[in-house]
Amino acid sequence: MPSISIISFSPFERYHLLLCELEDTMFVVDCGWPTESYDDEQPSISKSQASKSARENPRDALSSVNWGRVDFILVSNYEQMTLLPYITEYTDFTGPVYSTEPTKVYGRCVLEEGLQIIDSNQYAASNIGSTSSMQPTGDVNERNLGDGSWKTHILPYTQQDIDAAMEKVHDVRLNEIITPVPFVQVFARSSGYCIGGANWTVEYKNHRTAFISTSAFATCLHPQEWDGSILEKAQAIVFCDAVDPAEAENHELRPIPPNVQVSQRINQLCSTAISTLKKRSRVMLIGNPYGKTQDILQVVAENIISLNLPLPQFIFVSPVAERTLQYGNIMGEWLCAAKQAMLYLPEYPFVDKDLRQKGHLHFVKSLSDLAAKNIPQGIWFVVVSPQDTATIEHFIRQWQQDAKQCSSTDMASGTGTANFSVLMHDDDVARAQRIVNRISASNEVAFVPVSQRLTWHAIEECLTSASYVQHVVVPSYIYSRLPASLSSKLDLKLLEYSYLQATVIDLDIDRHLPLSIQKEVALRLKRDGKQHAVVSGRLVLGPGEIRLESIDSSSSDGVSDGNESKPEVKLAAPNREPFASVTAGDTHCDLSNWPPEKLANELNDLGLNASVVIDGLQTNPKENRLVRIVLPSGAATIRMHGGWSVDCTSVNAQWAVLDSLRQVLGSN
Repeated sequence: MPSISIISFSPFERYHLLLCELEDTMFVVDCGWPTESYDDEQPSISKSQASKSARENPRDALSSVNWGRVDFILVSNYEQMTLLPYITEYTDFTGPVYSTEPTKVYGRCVLEEGLQIIDSNQYAASNIGSTSSMQPTGDVNERNLGDGSWKTHILPYTQQDIDAAMEKVHDVRLNEIITPVPFVQVFARSSGYCIGGANWTVEYKNHRTAFISTSAFATCLHPQEWDGSILEKAQAIVFCDAVDPAEAENHELRPIPPNVQVSQRINQLCSTAISTLKKRSRVMLIGNPYGKTQDILQVVAENIISLNLPLPQFIFVSPVAERTLQYGNIMGEWLCAAKQAMLYLPEYPFVDKDLRQKGHLHFVKSLSDLAAKNIPQGIWFVVVSPQDTATIEHFIRQWQQDAKQCSSTDMASGTGTANFSVLMHDDDVARAQRIVNRISASNEVAFVPVSQRLTWHAIEECLTSASYVQHVVVPSYIYSRLPASLSSKLDLKLLEYSYLQATVIDLDIDRHLPLSIQKEVALRLKRDGKQHAVVSGRLVLGPGEIRLESIDSSSSDGVSDGNESKPEVKLAAPNREPFASVTAGDTHCDLSNWPPEKLANELNDLGLNASVVIDGLQTNPKENRLVRIVLPSGAATIRMHGGWSVDCTSVNAQWAVLDSLRQVLGSN
């Protein structure tokens, strides 16, 4: 029976890189890594095991992987694509990469933005007056800062590497089944987290393993809703991402439904923005130009228009903002049901088109590009990526200086340039705190984390619909804070995975047995011409099946006419002996007349290791020959004369032998 091994190569809570080995197949789920400085980033998974050098340079960990053996890579969303160009261009990996179309499109934007912002920030921090090249020369992991020193670059690749990596990504539609290697099928379901966000299921020999990446239950934002069918028939579920239970308690995420919690926090942010804009003051929103930022822009603009307030200048400072905003509006099939319905209205459903036509929506790639544009001064609503610390600090310094030089009237009333607000919706509290400490403007900052990620209570809720699940794997920072009684409560095995530690899951148990109806009961139904009837009997757990037997075969064979009260069905105590026997039953083939050699040959043709042995306890030569089957998971002995029976030493062996006997019976 198959097993799957999982090793995490990312020491960070929000970024995933799982190396999975399923017998002869090896694949990777997600290629996430932070783009912030390693010196500032603090890992949340296995903090004691993640060394500083591993966090500073992902190559150290990835170098231990035999990338030539990796068959394929699955990418869940655009946040989990950071290391993909390095893997495809600087390792021995040659297989396909699978993602949804929006993940590929947005992922390119995220990679390009990170590369350009990091270069510009490093250039600003170098304090050099020359225009020395900041492009990599020689080693792709170094950047020349112009002062004779070299600094390790966070993203170990170039723009050319990004272009080459994107050509190797195959677009996959939701619910589309692909076969990357023989005997392995893969399909994706919507995660509800972002446009194109997906969770993956890997199926091998009827064993399904579901990988739940960053996901969200909230349906009040623009991405397509969470698809819970990803958990159906999954025997193992691996949760790659979840909110730390301690953090969930601190932010009171537990008692609030997802839609209410997300809506309340977005409304709180928008109320702060509108209150500032009413005073003819300026607002900076620190957030990536995609995802929740698009929803906040929509709400703020709609409220300003409905309140008949002066329309501010909306300015996005990002090299990719114009593309990401357009993608979010044209990928209709990847939007939530409410947004999809709006696409069929005569009027354009999104506010950005109206802002463009009125000249109040501007896109600039950098501060130098902003200086070259003639944007009217006055009320500004500026959106800046949280990675672009140089731009954030520039606006803060400029606005603080304007506040000191404003008119006495504005100073007294707190309007105009005398006041400004900085909004942050990032649910990464550590990163948000670093930004606040760096900009020295904590009094003007409104930090309202809008968390979409699953809490453990949400995970527990969704597991109730996973009727086939036997193993649930969670990150160690989640596992260490869960109640000890949770496994027994959910009737499953709860496992953890840690940084660079292998977790092995056995996929060899199936709790769902076929239900067989006693022959007398079935014949009575057929004889009476009934398709539906209430049957009184007892359920008996036998080897490889559950049998419905009549309690009293002398009274109507246990069949009721349907007018009686509902009978009681009793469950017999299961047989827990290590050896189990089963009779051949009523079949169209009488195995008792077969010689043992014929049955052994039939079983060998099906791939079993069967042979004929002598039973020393029997003196009758017709009854002393047995069929012996040896399996990796146990052994079985088939007695064909003097009471046909099958004795198995383990449940796994029992399943394999019974399944093979069914095939023999069906083919003869």
